[in-house]
Amino acid sequence: MEDVVEELKDGADISQQLMDRYSKSSAPQHQHLLATAAAMRSILTAESLPLTPPSYFAATISAIDDMSSPDPTAVAALLSFLSLVLPLVPPRSISSPKAGQALAMLVELLEREVERLTMTGVKAVVKCLGALVGFCDLEDWDSLKLGLQTLLKFSVDKRPKVRKCSQDCLENVFKSLQSRSVVKEASKLILSMLKGYMPLAVKLSASRTSDGSKNLDVLHMLNVVKLTVPFLSPKVSSKLLSEMNKLLGPRFSELTRHVFQIIEAIFKISKADDIVPKTEGTIASLISYVSFANKNPSDTVMSATTLLKYSMGILHTGESTSWITNLPLVCGSVAGLLTSEARTASHSSDILKELISQHVDLSSMLVNENQPFKDEGDDIIKSNALRSICVIFEEGLNSCKGLPNEHLLDVISALFLKLGKMSSIYMRSIILKLAELMTAASGDKSNTDHLQKCIGTAVIAMGPERLLELVPISLNAGDFTCVNNWLVPILKNYVVGASLAYYMDQIMPLAKSFQLASSKVKKSKTREDLQGHARDLWGLLLSFCRHPTDMYQNFVPLAEVIVTFLKEDSLMHETVACSLQALVNQNKSVVNQKTGAGGADTDPVPELGNIPTYSKKTATKNIKAVAQCSAELLQALIDSFIGSAPEKRSYLKDAIRCLASVADSSIAKKIFISVLKKFHLMDGRNEFIKLESYTNSMGVEEERNRSTRENNAQRCVIMELASSLVEGAQEDLIDLIYTFIKHTIQASEEVANREAYYTLSRILEEHALFCSSRSIELIDLLLGLKCPGDIVSLRSRFACFQTLMIHTLKIDSEVENAKAFLILNEIIVTLKDVRSHEEKARKTAYDILLNIRSSLRDSSCLSSDGPYQKLIYMIMGYISSASPHIKSGAVSVLSVLVYKDTDICLSIPELVPSLLSLLQGKALEVIKAVLGFFKVLVSCLETRHLQNLLPAIVTAVLPWSPVSRHHFREKVTVIMEIMLRKCGSPAVELVTPDKYKGFVKGILENRRDGKKSSKEVATKGTDMEQADSSTNRMENRKRKELDLLPEKNGSMEHRKRKRVKEHINGKPSTESIFSAGGDGLKRAMKNRQSDVIKSFTDRSEISGKTNKENYSKRPSGGRRGKIGKMSTSKDVTAVRRPGATAKLFKHKKVGKK
Repeated sequence: MEDVVEELKDGADISQQLMDRYSKSSAPQHQHLLATAAAMRSILTAESLPLTPPSYFAATISAIDDMSSPDPTAVAALLSFLSLVLPLVPPRSISSPKAGQALAMLVELLEREVERLTMTGVKAVVKCLGALVGFCDLEDWDSLKLGLQTLLKFSVDKRPKVRKCSQDCLENVFKSLQSRSVVKEASKLILSMLKGYMPLAVKLSASRTSDGSKNLDVLHMLNVVKLTVPFLSPKVSSKLLSEMNKLLGPRFSELTRHVFQIIEAIFKISKADDIVPKTEGTIASLISYVSFANKNPSDTVMSATTLLKYSMGILHTGESTSWITNLPLVCGSVAGLLTSEARTASHSSDILKELISQHVDLSSMLVNENQPFKDEGDDIIKSNALRSICVIFEEGLNSCKGLPNEHLLDVISALFLKLGKMSSIYMRSIILKLAELMTAASGDKSNTDHLQKCIGTAVIAMGPERLLELVPISLNAGDFTCVNNWLVPILKNYVVGASLAYYMDQIMPLAKSFQLASSKVKKSKTREDLQGHARDLWGLLLSFCRHPTDMYQNFVPLAEVIVTFLKEDSLMHETVACSLQALVNQNKSVVNQKTGAGGADTDPVPELGNIPTYSKKTATKNIKAVAQCSAELLQALIDSFIGSAPEKRSYLKDAIRCLASVADSSIAKKIFISVLKKFHLMDGRNEFIKLESYTNSMGVEEERNRSTRENNAQRCVIMELASSLVEGAQEDLIDLIYTFIKHTIQASEEVANREAYYTLSRILEEHALFCSSRSIELIDLLLGLKCPGDIVSLRSRFACFQTLMIHTLKIDSEVENAKAFLILNEIIVTLKDVRSHEEKARKTAYDILLNIRSSLRDSSCLSSDGPYQKLIYMIMGYISSASPHIKSGAVSVLSVLVYKDTDICLSIPELVPSLLSLLQGKALEVIKAVLGFFKVLVSCLETRHLQNLLPAIVTAVLPWSPVSRHHFREKVTVIMEIMLRKCGSPAVELVTPDKYKGFVKGILENRRDGKKSSKEVATKGTDMEQADSSTNRMENRKRKELDLLPEKNGSMEHRKRKRVKEHINGKPSTESIFSAGGDGLKRAMKNRQSDVIKSFTDRSEISGKTNKENYSKRPSGGRRGKIGKMSTSKDVTAVRRPGATAKLFKHKKVGKK
């Protein structure tokens, strides 16, 4: 019955609602409740009063008051009815005096009949009291006192439901109190009641034994305090904290969890100044409790540590100096838990890291780096506190048997980062201890990851200079071993924000000392070790190039070092290249930011978050310093690049790209010309040497020694170099590189052309002006070349097409649009080429289309005449192609685009009708592609839009359901299943022709039993005359292709066709369902498409290939008809096809999610 209140409607008659609900119930309490409701309704009807909650309240309270010798059953029914009515009474509908009278009467009844009332009756009275208090004057304590006292009394009742109801009402009353005076008096009432239980509570807390009902009474009272703490006055909250401190002991009792929860609530709602004096006592008690962690439950120990963290926050916020003296005590107490079981240790580690972050404040605890503490006043107290904290963790390390655990090391890492450079003073002993542990562990296979990370944090905090003063790397002259060599990998991973001067003045001489020592030893093993140590130290260059603090001051001498490395030590090439990239990239990212200072690049320092980077002003100075030395560096890098093995060029190439992007373009051009001349590719007049003149000018002996393969290899290397110079190149250098590309394409073979394609794609990506000014020339150049057979070249070629296609589609020009058709034609031909055996080729073609689509959607408005719509109309133009081969390729492309963006069908309404009309044709390859399109469409389209297309799709696809060959029946089944699921069976059945209702019925039966596959359903239409004998064979064939893609072996039109039964009699035209309107632009686009595609067809006819009818006319009237054999000749188009190495790209299945 307690759930009835929420379900009763406010506007309807309460008596009638109860009658409707319980008239059929035989439960006695329901019968009594209905009788009471009927009686109250009769009273109101007799007195012509409205049947509203206030009227029912008045009648019910009067009936209770008029009972001289109440019957417990009748009283319980009246009280239950009243508890249902009161929550529905509108606010302020009962006056405060009336509510007070009713409340007093109910309290009197409760005291008088408490022994006779059932639990349900008592609960109903308590609920009524809670509601009536809300109608009393909330600003008058006298009006509320009686109700609150009664609710408080029953909030510790032994009956759970009564107690819970009273506590809920009490909490709601406290939430509604706004008057300070009333809150003050109500808070005193809670405190007074608590004090009455305190003697027993203190006794129970000290004894830690259960005392049955007495224990429960104390727990109930503490629960009441916990509920009301958020609403109590500050003064009472402070006194409550004192009372809770009395219940805190070093050992666990049944009261401990309740006490912790109350203290936490007090900490959260109280102002720090109000409870600072009492908080110090709480800290002492909590520290004592944590010290007995091994004898207390782990969850309470973790709660105690959390309260210690809150306590320190209160002391710190309250501007009390006691937080300084308490911080080491709290840290020492919690630190003792770091060696506990994993959950407790992890929690304690988090608490300590928060304490360090919030309370170890250098500005308040230290004076400065050179004078860390004074012997006077607060300064010495603060410094001593910090030293005490460091000693705590040092003792923790000393007490560890073996390696310290990750929790202790994480806290020490946090302290390192907080103290920064000052950690070299305060944490000196900890550093030495960590080094000792690392030295001892380096001889075995112990897991030192956490230990290395901790030392790495010290490197970040104090810098490598200070760390190496404490833990130096040196050469042992006695046995030629490296002391502390374990530190080198740590420096490699964690140095950041260091000094380039320190690397050149300290690290390099140290490395040189190891190199010199290696020449003095006779043992090869020792010599190799020393040389390895030297190389490791030189290899720290990359680490010192992570945001160095003195880059523009010391880059010139560093450049000299880098040039020396490049010329004299090939093993340092990778390190040097990566170092230059780091220096350039981390400054470019800041300079290129639109906002002021700050960095965009983060360093690969594990798990330490973002490292502060340069200001924009500093980054600009750094870039200028690099540009100043770019000529020498570029020359050295390019010389090293040309002389390196192919597998070692990649990082040098990246370094050249980075450096060229900030260097003067004239410098890069000058060096590039010198390289061309060096390899006899350019003459003294800076003109490229033609292949014929080049070969004729060679001597007989020289011509004999230089093979064509070597010539191509040289061009390939130089073309790689050219691609690296593109990013920062000016117009003259771009023209030079472009001329070299054309020269290479004409004079070289496939290997060099691969790099030429890539370089051209880089030019088009980086230099939009060049692309726009020479777009027609570029398209003609690319289309005039034979499509490459290797996938790398094809990707670069298509990348060029992507940039050019996007550009041409954005320009409203007849010539540009015609060029765009030529590009699109090659892409579609690549998708459908019979000879294409590379899956990656088709994937590349699909990817390029998706990239074009994405770029056009992001860069243009989606208006009806925008570039994106142009692309769709161009693809649609291929639907009218005479070749089923090209037509199915266009449909497959549309399927992919629709999968990514179903809005195409809404913005271009003629798209769907155009594709539906293809289902009336006879080309099976096209049918297969169209069914795949609609499978994607119905899967991705929202139901509300699919509803509009439902009649047309159902009518168009169902005639293909009898044909099992080529998975047509399976495809139609899947399409229908999706539409049935999305649109509902009634809507689908309504538009299904009678001829195919059996087929749809079979699908519905399958959905209900869930036991048959789509293939089994596809064979269920036994009432249909069209049945194919090859169904089982086709169904057992494993499907490897996807609906969006053409078959792996190309067109299936060239295969021998078998007879199929008639399946397309009387198919309605989809044009009657859709309007075929369109604006002038669309019509113009269609005309353009027709002209261009017609030109493709005309050229095909000129080539001597006669386009025969691929299929005979459609069979009629249920008779078997023949489908004519297809011509196996290739479709001839206006552009050359891809090479025979391309294979089918197996796309992810789009039709299903």
